[in-house]
Amino acid sequence: MEDRSNDYRHEQKYFITHTQATELTDRLSKILPFDRYSMAGGKYLISSVYFDTPEDRALFGTEAGLLKRKKYRIRAYNHDDSFISLERKSKRGNLGKKESVRIDRQIYDDIMYKRGDMLLKLDNDLAHEFYHMINVEGYKPKTVVEYTRRAFVSDISNVRITLDMNIKGSGAGCDMFLDCGSLVYTVPPCWVVLEVKYDRFLPDHIRNLLPDASVMQSSCSKYVFGRTFT
Repeated sequence: MEDRSNDYRHEQKYFITHTQATELTDRLSKILPFDRYSMAGGKYLISSVYFDTPEDRALFGTEAGLLKRKKYRIRAYNHDDSFISLERKSKRGNLGKKESVRIDRQIYDDIMYKRGDMLLKLDNDLAHEFYHMINVEGYKPKTVVEYTRRAFVSDISNVRITLDMNIKGSGAGCDMFLDCGSLVYTVPPCWVVLEVKYDRFLPDHIRNLLPDASVMQSSCSKYVFGRTFT
C-alpha cells in the first residue's frame, strides 16, 4: 500500500464527529470509489509499530512542529502478516511524503527482537538506512498504533481522503501481531480523524463536499497520541 507519488503532497488533518463522518461518507461515496484495499463497507484495519531514538527525537520534533521531520514505522493490514511494509514518513511543513519497502514476517521479527541484520539482504536504500537508524542512532519500537480506516480516492491530482476511527495505542514493547488485546484508546472514540491528501490541487467538486471552515485543522499525530496516552 504505497502512495503513487514520491513527491511531497499536501496534507490536511481534522477532528470530526461520527455524525460528520457518516454524512461525509455518504456524500463522498456518490462520486468517489473506495481504495482498492477496502473490505466490506469500505473499511480495513491498520496496525503500525512506530520507532524512535532513546531521546525521542521524532516525538519531540512532531510536538514542537519542526518544519522538517521524519518518522519510521512498520505497517500491516487486518492483522495479516502476508503484506508488511517498512515506511519512512517525511514532513515539510504541511507537505508530506511516504516512502516504503515491503518486508516479510521474518524480517519484521528480526527488526523487532534482534538487530535487523536481515535488512541488509534487501536491495533497497530505505532498508539500509533503517538498519543504520537501529544500530547507530538507536531507534527502537516505541508504540503500536491501530485504527479502522475508510479511504476514498480520485485520479485527479491523486486525491486520497481517509476517515480513521477507534484509534488505539500501546506502550513500548508491544508486537502488533501478538499483543493487540493490550491496546487502549488514545483518541476518544467519539472523534474521527479526517485526512485529505493531494498532489497539486484539491478539485472543487471534492472540496465542496468536505466540512466547512468551522472544522479546525489539527496535526492529529497518531504517533504522539500513542506515546502520550498509553
